[in-house]
Amino acid sequence: MAVTARQGNALMSLSFEADLKQVRRDLPDWAGRRINSITRNALNDAVVEGVFAEQDKIRGIFDRPKPLTQKAVLYRRATSDSLTAWVFIRDEAAKGTPPSKYLMPQVLGGPRGAKRFEAALRAIGVMRGDEFAVPAIGYKRDAYGNVPGSTIVSILSQLKAHRDVGYMMNETAPSAARNRRSRKARYFVPSGYRAEKAIGRLPRGIYERRGNTVRAVFMFVKQPSYRKRYDFGQAASAKVSRVFWSYWQRHFYRELAKQTAR
Repeated sequence: MAVTARQGNALMSLSFEADLKQVRRDLPDWAGRRINSITRNALNDAVVEGVFAEQDKIRGIFDRPKPLTQKAVLYRRATSDSLTAWVFIRDEAAKGTPPSKYLMPQVLGGPRGAKRFEAALRAIGVMRGDEFAVPAIGYKRDAYGNVPGSTIVSILSQLKAHRDVGYMMNETAPSAARNRRSRKARYFVPSGYRAEKAIGRLPRGIYERRGNTVRAVFMFVKQPSYRKRYDFGQAASAKVSRVFWSYWQRHFYRELAKQTAR
């Protein structure tokens, strides 16, 4: 018996199907009646291991991936009526960008798309349409190597770029004055957005001012391009093919024990 992996309708999905032709004719009557459930259980057990293999690969390829990225690979179980199990990249997210979207350039290579905060800043003219933001060297990062989300929220608020439905988070004039008096971080873009003495000579980007100290948070660059880093499905396919038969035998002998006990 063999299990075959095929690319699904979407690039980020893989299906696993078992070929039962070789074993059906050699099975006793009771096993012939139970072969679909035996195969279903074996496929599902094997596919779970395939998902774990893909998750291990993600942790090995990417530097400090976020939990959503680490658990981006999901599976859909086979049924007795449909002996096909699926492994796929999550295409939804409660907040932010779905993994299927931001992992796609890592699978295919090529240019990355605009992130949500970049699109928001472009919409109000803070960023140009051909600019992309990359974290500035030396600016503080979170545990996953990214500029903290709270900093991005403050940037969008102060630059009047929030577009969240149901409430407004953009900074008002009174709150801006209070924040300046309390010497909280102020964010600005030196060219094309806000003209300040001696500030216009800074390279394009988003800067943080605390008192008399100015440092870069993001630098604006041309569209970044990714090389192919993540061969999606390779680890899952290899793992499922390796463990499926042992799982099938395990479930077969469980059914045999039930028949013997009757």
